[in-house]
Amino acid sequence: MRTLMKVSPSFRRRCVRTALAGLLASTFAVLSSPAPALAATDSAPAIQKSVAAAVTPPDAATVMYFIYQIDGKGETSYEVANGSIATYWFGHAFESEGTHYYTGFVWETAERYGKPGEDQVGPETQVNIAESTFVLNDPTSERPWKFRGLEHTIGEFGAYERAPDVDKRRKPVEYRTPAGKLLLAVPDTSFDNGITSDGYSLLVFDPERLKTDSDNKVWTYVGNVLTGEDNSAACSDGEVMPCTNSTGELVFTADGANDMPRLAVKPNGTTISGPNKTRQLGAADVTHYTFNAKTKRYVSQ
Repeated sequence: MRTLMKVSPSFRRRCVRTALAGLLASTFAVLSSPAPALAATDSAPAIQKSVAAAVTPPDAATVMYFIYQIDGKGETSYEVANGSIATYWFGHAFESEGTHYYTGFVWETAERYGKPGEDQVGPETQVNIAESTFVLNDPTSERPWKFRGLEHTIGEFGAYERAPDVDKRRKPVEYRTPAGKLLLAVPDTSFDNGITSDGYSLLVFDPERLKTDSDNKVWTYVGNVLTGEDNSAACSDGEVMPCTNSTGELVFTADGANDMPRLAVKPNGTTISGPNKTRQLGAADVTHYTFNAKTKRYVSQ
């Protein structure tokens, strides 16, 4: 039985691919099974969305255990190898082609080897994204979720060697492409030089890659879009610079020439227009993004 996705040979040596049953402690609410048992999910009866939504998904410790094979003793951030720190980021339950999944995402810093400059971080210092995915097999079972697979790297994001914070004030947004992909926009927020920036981290799930032995990724990070800014921590009530605050609505539009949709951010609020001047944002300030198939990133037009 194929696993969900391929990993590099070096990582494969770090992961235990067989005999998953019994590896997790009883506190993990997941049924760990050898890969052949996953075939049962292909013929499992349909599960209603309302029923699936009521089932508690795997917790952060379980997500991280399956990626790193390390018992973090309940912690959601710990060292995994040579000074690399892994930290749980976000989890999402979703349905694809009648199957209910849960994916947990983790970010990790680079390994350290005592070389000069390794500890220097800046706005260009990003972090790796890893994930592990589970399938809802039997909602009535004591352990309803089965491990489906993992990817040790699906992209890099963030700055200053950390991921953007998940913005819990906003909900994630889903878009289904004509080919059945899931484009997941995770609301995020970050702070730098007195400015709070809000946006979305964009991730794509491709169910077709579950069905083939392919080096292509099942999950892929495809970029970030900015939706709003608040400079209140820097403007000092207008004494340093004009104070501004903006938000934005993320809009998806089907692209007839591409399976991936076009994106637009429709802003609302104020922005600086000149020395000691602000103006209202409007239709002329809408930002458009298209998917670049070569770089696998959304880019502004």
